Amino acid sequence: MKLDKKVVNALAQVGLALAVVIAVVIASYANYADKMQSKIQLKSRYTFTVCIDESGNVVDRQDAASSDEDDDSVTVGSSATEQFTGVGIGKIGDVWIKEYLAQYTQRFLSATKSLRQIQIDETSVLDEANNTVLIGFSAKLLDSTTEYFSSWEGILDEGRLRCEWVVRFDIDNHYDGTATIYVDSMLTPEDYGIYQYNESMKENNSSGDQTEENKDSLTGYTIKDSTLYITYDGGETYTAVPVAYDNLFINDDEGVSLKAGSYMISTTKTAVLYGGKSEENGDVPVTLLYTDNMGEDWITCEIDRIYNADYMYVEFFGENLGVIVVGYDKTEMYESSRIYSTTDGGVTWNNVGTGPTTGIIKGVKFIDENNGFVCYKYADGMDSNIYLTRDGGKTFSKIIFEAQKLEGVSSDSGLTWNHVFKEAQIPSYNSKGALIINISQGENAIFNNGSTVARYQSHDKGRTWEYIGQYEMNSGT
Repeated sequence: MKLDKKVVNALAQVGLALAVVIAVVIASYANYADKMQSKIQLKSRYTFTVCIDESGNVVDRQDAASSDEDDDSVTVGSSATEQFTGVGIGKIGDVWIKEYLAQYTQRFLSATKSLRQIQIDETSVLDEANNTVLIGFSAKLLDSTTEYFSSWEGILDEGRLRCEWVVRFDIDNHYDGTATIYVDSMLTPEDYGIYQYNESMKENNSSGDQTEENKDSLTGYTIKDSTLYITYDGGETYTAVPVAYDNLFINDDEGVSLKAGSYMISTTKTAVLYGGKSEENGDVPVTLLYTDNMGEDWITCEIDRIYNADYMYVEFFGENLGVIVVGYDKTEMYESSRIYSTTDGGVTWNNVGTGPTTGIIKGVKFIDENNGFVCYKYADGMDSNIYLTRDGGKTFSKIIFEAQKLEGVSSDSGLTWNHVFKEAQIPSYNSKGALIINISQGENAIFNNGSTVARYQSHDKGRTWEYIGQYEMNSGT
């Protein structure tokens, strides 16, 4: 049977119309999927929080707060642990990990970030007093070639990612029958074991021969008879460092001690910066002296021909990666600086950039080869005196801390937050593994004799900061 030509043409037109409709639908869906995908925000392990009730159920914070608004049974003075002991830190860990991983199963999420067939293999309590849990889980990667999850430090086994995390949680009690749980620190089981070992070593170490920076370690130094000595066994034995005393970077007003930051001592890498000065017997450039075998052999490396250095900082991360910062040519208000990096353990150094401003350097702290802080002496008019680099010193961004309500002053005092808290101090880690920055009142303190500081913490290497309160520095807090 032969179809009429008109019928054939009509069928062809219908087919073409259907193809156009299908193409439009596919394109529209693709555009919709792209829009939905752009709206998805995945939170990191350090910023992901879960709100639970006293039974450990996940709840919406706003709904819970409104339902308990008239409840007089909440005891404001009770602690988080008292009110949520029935939940248990094991269950808290189980709830948190399930909610966290659920982010990666959302519809429209990119295949490179998607997980399927998630399985929680283990949730074991390691330290109930410190809310520390071992969490083991596995999941199938939707895209087996993705590198998105490389920071999770897992093992890829036949398309499944297997991870073990040692997580320490904090519990923020809202005193309305709910609490928010979030991560205080996260380690691999191997790193946690090393941490526990170091803590036990600290408890057993009572040597009084170490410097302030190394008082909780078996490593340290002393300067005796114009010679620098290093110890790796708590002061039982010392090794002489082959550098002339006159070339050392010595504190001017704190007795016979090395300037903080100009050295590091560990059993795997010991490094001392010296020089950067003009002496009667000749100029001494900024020079690094280091050993990888606890003083059996020393290697000397000239860093730069700078002869008026005022600040020097060195830090190594592992066997090969390291950073050096030098402040020089200082005047009353200004100072130049240079930043160097090494990838071969200190044999060669490259000048990667300068500091973000020409202010006078007060302190430097790198927490790894990429992330570091440069803190400057505060000057009137500054909105911040501390900067963060995330690329090893090539570029910097200023850290601005959100102003809070000033506590302990009357409303008619005229004082505001920014009048009181001005000068950021160099960050440090607290006992829970969070980065802490204190904002002091600077030289012209006007509140509580200058002893009160504002404190912020970060769980993501300084990218974001959370205000945690005002503290009295003379109270040991």
